[in-house]
Amino acid sequence: MPQAAVSTNETLPQDTQVHAADTYRRGALRWGYFLLLNAIASVLAIAFFVAVFYADGLDPYLAGTYTWLLEHPGVTSMMAFSPLACSLLVGYGYAQRARRRKALAARQAAPGVA
Repeated sequence: MPQAAVSTNETLPQDTQVHAADTYRRGALRWGYFLLLNAIASVLAIAFFVAVFYADGLDPYLAGTYTWLLEHPGVTSMMAFSPLACSLLVGYGYAQRARRRKALAARQAAPGVA
């Protein structure tokens, strides 16, 4: 892993310390926890799959939901459009932040501004 080229600690924030090569103990990978957590996740995933695969008791509710959604196309259109609307909203927020940053830089660069 490449390390950042830092000549002195003066260029770093006050709470940062650069250790010399091979003087800082690296974290040990805990294989037991890794395997245990993967086993738990696998059991949960299999249980969820089996619960959904053999959930015939949900058919009347799911059929009712399907019928309701067919009767209300506006709801399905809104559900399909919502990811695009969210991405547009996030993009608008980033654009607004960039406009504010540019306006601040222009105000600071203007003559006579303290």
